[in-house]
Amino acid sequence: MERKPSTGHVKMKMKTLLVFSLILMSCCPCRTQKKDILLQAPYVESGEDTAETEGGEEERIFHDIWAELRKLRDMSVEQKVELRHLLARVTAAESLVEALQKENRDMEVRMSAAESLAEGLQMESDAQSTELAVAQQMLSTLQQRLTDSERHIEELEKQQEGQKAIVQEVQDTNRVRKLAFSASLLASGEGNTSSEEFVPLIYRNVFTNTGNHYNSNTGYFTAPVRGVYYFRFTGHLADTDRGTRMRIVKNGHAMVFTGDRLTTSADAEDSISNGVVLQLEVGDVVSVQISGDVWDDQYHRTTFSGFLLFPL
Repeated sequence: MERKPSTGHVKMKMKTLLVFSLILMSCCPCRTQKKDILLQAPYVESGEDTAETEGGEEERIFHDIWAELRKLRDMSVEQKVELRHLLARVTAAESLVEALQKENRDMEVRMSAAESLAEGLQMESDAQSTELAVAQQMLSTLQQRLTDSERHIEELEKQQEGQKAIVQEVQDTNRVRKLAFSASLLASGEGNTSSEEFVPLIYRNVFTNTGNHYNSNTGYFTAPVRGVYYFRFTGHLADTDRGTRMRIVKNGHAMVFTGDRLTTSADAEDSISNGVVLQLEVGDVVSVQISGDVWDDQYHRTTFSGFLLFPL
């Protein structure tokens, strides 16, 4: 970048130019006087050598002065050129300053717009922050309500489970209360069932088996619940030369007996029966055992029946 001349340097050159201009003006009368002297010199009759010597000295002085003036003129021309360059640079600098000022004004306008936008965004952000705080408060309230609702639902579920258990127990109790069975020996036909020793009778013709706790394959009744039960058995004798003995057995232990002697021509048929109320635990087994003969047909049945009186 071209170096700008300082203000002091410019002033110094201007002062120099002014001084030489004054010198030039002061020298002009001397030159005229010199010309007059030179014109008058031939008419001087005495002191010719001295005049010539003085005229040569003056000529030399005038030559030196004119040389200096030419230098001053050249310097003045250079100063003018330099001043034009300086003016051009100053003009360019002023244009640059003006452009920078315009850019600065534009920047200020943009800055003002940006500040206004930032202020608007800040206000919007503050409003959103307020809304967010309210939403968070509402969310916290809803979460608390949800927690309370879940806790209440859990309590209701527990109550419901308890109620279901009670209902199930009642239903089980009702089902257990509906417990009864009755069966006879032969599913079809007629005849005697005989045994030399006590053996379980298997009643295959089932009339009723509510709850399905009597097993027609084994002749055993199994108690499903702890409770008080009533059992009854019957036996029929016909055309037999042996008597009969029957008993109810609980878990292999005889509880009650009944029996009759053999039939005769005067007493061709006979019947026996007995019953008992027993307290049973869950899983206790009750059956009827026989030693002798019993008769069974479609009219004369040897039966085994029982039902739950009440649970305990």
